[in-house]
Parts: sequence; C-alpha cells; structure tokens
Amino acid sequence: MLETSKDLLNVMLGSSVLLVALLFSWLLYQSARTIKGLNDTISVIQNIVKNIDEGVNIFKNKANNAGAFLSVFIKGAQSVLDTIREKKSSAKKSSAKKQK
Repeated sequence: MLETSKDLLNVMLGSSVLLVALLFSWLLYQSARTIKGLNDTISVIQNIVKNIDEGVNIFKNKANNAGAFLSVFIKGAQSVLDTIREKKSSAKKSSAKKQK
C-alpha cells in the first residue's frame, strides 16, 4: 500500500484537505446559525416596534376623539355659564329696581 514516500505524501495531503474541508464546513454552519439568530432577533424587534407604532396610532385616534368631545363639552359649558351669568345679572337688576 505505502510503497514510496510519495504515497505517504498523497495520504497526508488527502487527510489535510479533508480536515480543511471539515473546518470550513463547521465555520459555515456556525456562521449560518449566527445569521439565523440575528434574523430572529431583528424579527422580534420589528414586531415590538410595530406594536408600539400601533399603540401610538390608537392613542392618537383616541386623543383626537377626546379632543373633539372636549371642545364640544367646553362650548356647552360656556353656554351654560353665559346663561347663568345672564340670570344673575337680570336677578340683580330686578332686585335693584325693587329696592328703589
């Protein structure tokens, strides 16, 4: 089988090439696992950002609705206060006329 030193050299070269191929295969596998882990992490972060964005949009919509309701409420309260002021001023005028 190993008749000359050239045969031994060929066996050593073959085993070296095999070890280098195994090393590169292992490095490629580890790189792929790392990239997959990063991809999963980025996906989770994107979902979190998407949920935060949806929450902010919902809050904006509710704030706009509440703002519209609040403006209507304030206008109604102003008209009620104006009516109360008119009643008080008319009551003061009528009491002043009664005292004369």
